[in-house]
Amino acid sequence: MQDSTALHDLPAHALLAAYRQHTLSPVEVTQAVLKHIDRWEPHIHATWLLRPEAALEQARASEARWLRGAPQGLLDGVPCTLKDNIATRGDPT
Repeated sequence: MQDSTALHDLPAHALLAAYRQHTLSPVEVTQAVLKHIDRWEPHIHATWLLRPEAALEQARASEARWLRGAPQGLLDGVPCTLKDNIATRGDPT
């Protein structure tokens, strides 16, 4: 992607277009987002449960789907966080 916008600042529609064109991958974007979180989390304490390995595993699976031309859903590969009041299987509540 030629734009100077940081990957963690790209809107979902731009990420999805880049995934379709194979100019970015969900793994690259997730790594950038995790790096941004790593930089700022000690100062702002915005996350309660961060699971970088799980995020990267999901990004690798998403990348494989995009490469096959079979994304799973409209936002496949777009990183997001969930508010801690949303129950997720395997995570403490």
